[in-house]
Amino acid sequence: MLLRVDIDQLVPTTLQKDKPDDFDLWPEHWQAWDVYLGCGTQWRYRAVPRGLQASITVCEGLDYQGVEVVMRRYRVPEARFDEVFSQLQVLEAETVAIRNSEAR
Repeated sequence: MLLRVDIDQLVPTTLQKDKPDDFDLWPEHWQAWDVYLGCGTQWRYRAVPRGLQASITVCEGLDYQGVEVVMRRYRVPEARFDEVFSQLQVLEAETVAIRNSEAR
């Protein structure tokens, strides 16, 4: 489950790709991944006009004020804030690219 959303319910089975049952997560990345999952409600979107009556929704990224709250609530040590935030930005950039490519 990614971002606490059951993707199997969102994507028709005919369009789903095979996925591994497990994956490797390096120890130095687990805290950023945990924060990423905890930020599931911190995404910013905006509607972009497309023609006279239509629009598309574009993912802008994470609300960084909310991210900081999540990092503190998940007790990320102050000494690791910059490192975890940088790793989170990599996850964010990939997520934005994927979500916006699917929106078009």
